[in-house]
Amino acid sequence: MDTSSPPAAPGWPFKRYFWISIAFAVVLGALVLRVGFMPDDFIWLGVWDHVPPPAPLGNTPLDVYRTATGIPEHTLRLAHVGVFPWWVEPSVRVAFFRPLGSLLYGLDHLLYNRVAVAYQMHSVLWYVGMVVLAGVLLKRVLPTAVAGVAMFLFAIWGSHSAVLGWLSYRSVVMSLLFGILGIYFHVKWREEKRTGSLVGALVSFALALLCGETMVILSPYVLAYEAFSGPGQAKDKLKGLIPFGVLMAGYFALYRALGYGAGGSDMYLDAVGTPVDWFKAMLTRVPAAIAGLTLNAPPDFIFDQSMVPLFTVLGAVGLTLFALLVWGVWPRLEAAERRTVGWMLTGAFVSTWLANSAFAGSRTLIVPSLGMAVGLAVVLRHAWRGRARTFRAGAVLAGAAVLALVHVVGAPYIWWQTTEAYAQADALMARVQMRYEEALDESKLPEQRLVVLNAPNGIIGIYGSVRWWSTGMPLPKAWWVLSYSINEQKVTRTGPNSLELSFTKGGHFLDSVEERIHRAARHPVAQGQEFDMKGLKVRIEEMDGQFPTRISYTFDVPLEDPSLKLVQWQNKKVVPYIPPPVGGPPSALNVR
Repeated sequence: MDTSSPPAAPGWPFKRYFWISIAFAVVLGALVLRVGFMPDDFIWLGVWDHVPPPAPLGNTPLDVYRTATGIPEHTLRLAHVGVFPWWVEPSVRVAFFRPLGSLLYGLDHLLYNRVAVAYQMHSVLWYVGMVVLAGVLLKRVLPTAVAGVAMFLFAIWGSHSAVLGWLSYRSVVMSLLFGILGIYFHVKWREEKRTGSLVGALVSFALALLCGETMVILSPYVLAYEAFSGPGQAKDKLKGLIPFGVLMAGYFALYRALGYGAGGSDMYLDAVGTPVDWFKAMLTRVPAAIAGLTLNAPPDFIFDQSMVPLFTVLGAVGLTLFALLVWGVWPRLEAAERRTVGWMLTGAFVSTWLANSAFAGSRTLIVPSLGMAVGLAVVLRHAWRGRARTFRAGAVLAGAAVLALVHVVGAPYIWWQTTEAYAQADALMARVQMRYEEALDESKLPEQRLVVLNAPNGIIGIYGSVRWWSTGMPLPKAWWVLSYSINEQKVTRTGPNSLELSFTKGGHFLDSVEERIHRAARHPVAQGQEFDMKGLKVRIEEMDGQFPTRISYTFDVPLEDPSLKLVQWQNKKVVPYIPPPVGGPPSALNVR
């Protein structure tokens, strides 16, 4: 088998594509400089500032991505003080092995404290480095012009902004950078049989694994390379995978032994621990991701479950269109180019399944986009070169023009919109902090337990107290948020120290994506089930199918006791909640 690089196609020299790609990566990457810290980032900042937590956290300075340990005793202690909501599944685990990501986050903190723009500049450097190494790999395995177009498409890919703009996702970029370098060395070792290249591949893959789980998502590219382009017979291909396989086996053994992984949540699914639930979730997440890959439709919209059918259709349409375009240009491809397209696209679509173990969103597309950039580049390049007055060539050119429009012309718009949304989220959390500062008496707060009857949404419900803690503000003895529901609710006082929440116009508790971060739908609550928060007892009074519709809350003191500080969100402000008399009419909670 001829394993040499494919012959160069006429067109611009690769160097020109290379520098254009880098220029666009820098310009688009600079858009994230206007984004501040995002909600997760305040956890890491608080840990690195050694701010005393209300209860022992799983996070440590060199292990900041261990958010939930999966140990019930740890989880319940955090729930008692309100770090986790009252409905948290005790076995919930969100713990990711990212020591290099943690270390570099700490280095930023040491150098820049809380100057967000400096952190973002650091992330942009990693992104540019990743684009450079992607270009090096693509130049080796593709004809020059196609490699250049693929590098350019990868550099400007719209969904990358979702990863680059959110600082805690920098570990994804770091892991992918080293993983791409590892693939380059692996290809070089297999085709040139140089021991030094094997060492380079293993070191690069190991560094990628130390940065994060993204290397696991990238692994299908290595397997697909051997299947499509690896030199030799089947036994030679298998032998070529042994070093990589041993490294990955050791990693997985260490990963499990140290207690890393995810479970008990609908945000992150474990394909090994809960394979049936994982597969069922993929039936909705993967089509949305494919819609993002092929049509640039942002899969983040399926956070709204009503959008799932639309994105399933978009995924099918996008995949069909792309497959037809690849079929249309296939006769024009040289044998070596076909092999490369085969392993790159196989790696892309298999990695899409692995990437969506985390809830589908634009951030999950960065690994699949590497192979998709190759497939799209091949379509665009050969559709243009093969243009002729035949139906097939004209149809391919028209379809390629549509993809060029959404992926090239649309990319800067997606970068701008994503960073704008992130900047608005940062501003929102700053306003949330200000609203709590206006409503709370910091001198009395340490002797009180704060009761927030309703959060405007799950993000504020989860992270409102996190930002408060991270900035070193005085902490109450507990910060209990009773409900994250955005539907209008009513409060009924049922006793001197008790109240109930229910809905005025229908709805369910614990059914939103944000609520199921802490308790997966496969761990449903039951009517009559009680949760003891050590000073607050919660009981599920009524159910409608799988989800509650009426919940009671009983405190250890009367609602008027000064040890309780009751507040509600109303008209975008935090205002005191004045309990009605026992037996009085219900009062409405409306966050609008």
